[in-house]
Amino acid sequence: MLDTRIAIRPARLADLPLLADIERRAAALFPESDLPPALRGAALPFEALAEALRDGLLWVADDGGLPVGFALAERLDGQLHLAEMDVDPDHARRGLGAALLRQVLAEAARRSCGVVTLSTFAHLPWNAPFYRRHGFQDFAPAAGSQLAARLRAEAAAGFRNRVALRRVID
Repeated sequence: MLDTRIAIRPARLADLPLLADIERRAAALFPESDLPPALRGAALPFEALAEALRDGLLWVADDGGLPVGFALAERLDGQLHLAEMDVDPDHARRGLGAALLRQVLAEAARRSCGVVTLSTFAHLPWNAPFYRRHGFQDFAPAAGSQLAARLRAEAAAGFRNRVALRRVID
């Protein structure tokens, strides 16, 4: 259940500098064997966040005016793709991830996307198992698709145990 003090809202320009810290704090939870050391302190470029903001595809979990989590979607293979979702570990297990995910799914429906896709770690309980509990299913992206290329790029960057998931929008 979502903490009643938390609101899911579209991101604002003033939120963008705060999202990198959330992303880094969330990344610290990953075992070193899964997240390459070079990427452990990395965060999405400001330009990518600003583009998602302009496209209406960036939302934050707001606690008293400060973001404590965020979800960033993008268009990939003609569908909505959840490119990044992070919750500050100090705010974990309060329903923020589920609420952010519901926002992405609602946006996909609003934009008449038939599917939401994502790539994630197959074995970590807060990754693929979390998304499966929310109706996502494993699938093999079509050869030559943007998502297949994304998975190859993730593997080349040193990510291990990655899987593609999708959820059909009703």
